[in-house]
Amino acid sequence: SYWATDDGVAAAEVILDFAEPITFNVVGLREFLPLGQRVERIAIDVDRNGDWTEYAQATAIGNRRLMRGEVCKTTRLRLRIRESCVPPAISELGLFLDPGEVG
Repeated sequence: SYWATDDGVAAAEVILDFAEPITFNVVGLREFLPLGQRVERIAIDVDRNGDWTEYAQATAIGNRRLMRGEVCKTTRLRLRIRESCVPPAISELGLFLDPGEVG
């Protein structure tokens, strides 16, 4: 299964709202590759006291894109697909905390 935009929509955003704050420092993404690699530029934003702050950005997702950053705690996260050659198809979005960062 996967999430996709409507035909003709190549830039989009997805906002995740969490009931409790989550802590992470790795964002993992995958595209639904049976439809081909589509995404060309993305950004991840976190809500910091009501304001969106860019956490990471990347080009291409493909089979797996891992983006490592600072340890972050938030209740909202936004995936911005900034550029895609055709409507994007995302099969996975995961947030992880590197075990080495658990203190």
